[in-house]
Amino acid sequence: MCGEKQPHHHDLTLGHFFHGLFHELAHVDSKVFRTLRDLVLRPGELTAAYFAGRKTRYIAPLRLFLTLFALQFLAYTVYKPVAIYSMDGLLRVDSTHRFETLLHRTAAKRHIDYAEMVEKIEHRWQKNMSMLNLAAIAGLAVWLKVLYARRRRFLGEHLVFSAHYLSFSYIVTLAIWPVYLVIGIARDRSHFVLLAVTSLLLCGYLYLAMRRFYQQGPARSAIKAVLAFAGMYVVNVVIMVCSLLGAVFLTLGV
Repeated sequence: MCGEKQPHHHDLTLGHFFHGLFHELAHVDSKVFRTLRDLVLRPGELTAAYFAGRKTRYIAPLRLFLTLFALQFLAYTVYKPVAIYSMDGLLRVDSTHRFETLLHRTAAKRHIDYAEMVEKIEHRWQKNMSMLNLAAIAGLAVWLKVLYARRRRFLGEHLVFSAHYLSFSYIVTLAIWPVYLVIGIARDRSHFVLLAVTSLLLCGYLYLAMRRFYQQGPARSAIKAVLAFAGMYVVNVVIMVCSLLGAVFLTLGV
């Protein structure tokens, strides 16, 4: 075509092909490395850079969020001993066994095989969770909009910030996955200690990210970080409960 450079015979050689392939892979790898490095080591930097016009340096917020969510969802679903998004994992942490008893009674009442019923509920629950994962971004963003109502920030700014923060939280959950392989997932002391340490890490990161992006003083940022973290916890619980209840109702036809 007019104006385009015609390929030279050198461009068609095998060496040139691999040189171009290496260049493309190196470019992708550098963007991935830069994104993960700044996401972990420089809280709030990705969001600030995004709205400063430096978007091309990093992976897009939504793509980053979806990729990391898929990885942590897979990690905590496939291997049953450390599965969270599974009925086995849910019933294992239910020390009262009330939910399991209710499922047994429902299966007997409806003359349904218990194992088959649980498998169907689990499948629908995991499907619902994968479909509702974007609600976590929206829920946290709306809560941030309330917390920063006086700053007149656009909802889009909170959405990007939420995507980056939740992406970091998924990195943390992936990082502690090997620990759960050793100690298991149960309501014991080690589990609560790990949960406390993880919560402090996530809340501390949130404080630093909010200070960098929203540029408020230490005291206000600390208070809002605690409130935002509590709001995020509520949003995640609501999403998990709604997705599970939806799976139960759809499976049993309630």
